[in-house]
Amino acid sequence: MKCKDLKNIIPNYIANELSEKQILEFNNHINSCEDCKRVFNKLKNTLDLLKPRTDIEEQAFYFTRLKQKMENRANPRESIFVNLLSRKIVQPMIYLSSLIIAVYIGILIGSSTVPNGQNQISDLNDDEKNYIKTYTEYQYLNDFEIETIENLLIDEDGLIKE
Repeated sequence: MKCKDLKNIIPNYIANELSEKQILEFNNHINSCEDCKRVFNKLKNTLDLLKPRTDIEEQAFYFTRLKQKMENRANPRESIFVNLLSRKIVQPMIYLSSLIIAVYIGILIGSSTVPNGQNQISDLNDDEKNYIKTYTEYQYLNDFEIETIENLLIDEDGLIKE
């Protein structure tokens, strides 16, 4: 049997539709030709994967768990009043109180008040005040505050540039 003929009858072999003589030739060729054996095994494995599975594993206690879930839905544990009270009143009150507390803490942090009506800057000594003044004089946001626009337009002799 030739390789081409064998490849054409592989589906018939798998379906057991060959005669005794063809099955014998097929087996002899598969045992002697590695390429045909590889093709046959790949095709057989593919077809085995495509077959529907009939053996579904039995899950222990599946029916009892399903029955319990159905009973729990039919008989709710909490009364409607407790459920309504907790969802419609208690939850919003908790959210509102936490929001009010957060805003209050934010106001306290932002106000930065000093006890006894003291001013924070007055607590600095003269050396610290001079340092802060010097630091702020040299920290400008742009270069125009350091050198004015008029200085750019006037040359070294004091004349306006053209």
